[in-house]
Amino acid sequence: MPPFDLQFPLREVRRWAVHYGDPADDAEVMAIGRAARAQGHLTGEQFRAVAGWKSKRPAKRHASNAEETVREVTRFAFGTPVEALRLRALTLLSGVQARTASAILHLCHRDPYPLMDERAFRSLGIAKLPSDWARLWPDYVATCRDLAHRAGVDLRTLDRALWGFDKARGDVR
Repeated sequence: MPPFDLQFPLREVRRWAVHYGDPADDAEVMAIGRAARAQGHLTGEQFRAVAGWKSKRPAKRHASNAEETVREVTRFAFGTPVEALRLRALTLLSGVQARTASAILHLCHRDPYPLMDERAFRSLGIAKLPSDWARLWPDYVATCRDLAHRAGVDLRTLDRALWGFDKARGDVR
């Protein structure tokens, strides 16, 4: 896999973030993320809302997770100091793969995390999508944190810019 390479000038992050759409569209999941950080875990209802925001197709599988399982898996993922376990732990939940786990961390973890998304990867110069998204997670997190830092934005703004840039270019799949 080639290294990540931002496909637009770093100074244009805010410009491309506007192409994402209305930030109010994310208001519900952003509020859930704040609540989860305060609680230290997600409830079943909160989990279903966040997981459904990222991926609607496995909704029945998301709903099959017991309340206690959701609470304890997310409590562990949000609390462990072992970086490598955070994403992988969330995939213990039914219907959660790496990309949905990244959305849960993005919204709910106290540390900043990017969203793993096809559009974001294309905006970072990755044309062939990975078969094992989780394998790229450490490098992707480091790259996105560095880009956000250098652009002077948070990871939500960077995520919107990566998505917006690819969307503006049109569907290239």
